[in-house]
Amino acid sequence: MRVGMDTVLCPFFGKCDGLLMIHAADGETTFLSNTEHSLCGFCDLILRSKVTRLICGFVPEAERDRMRAEGIDVRVGSCARSIEELLAEFDDLPEA
Repeated sequence: MRVGMDTVLCPFFGKCDGLLMIHAADGETTFLSNTEHSLCGFCDLILRSKVTRLICGFVPEAERDRMRAEGIDVRVGSCARSIEELLAEFDDLPEA
């Protein structure tokens, strides 16, 4: 979610502002707005984005299972940590 000029991990899966995608090779970012603000709508947005790795503050079981079935590696991170920290420690984060 966006807090002022910063982007932080949102603790509310379906109600977050959107999906921040960070390209691993060059760090380029793209933000996809979550216009529906619903569980199903946000999950659909993530699936359409074609991301392969995802960090969430929280993800409901049904949506987690849908994303895993599509090959997305879903992890859970602390909303108190910076995006940079979460990215650097992705492999150490617990699976959702």
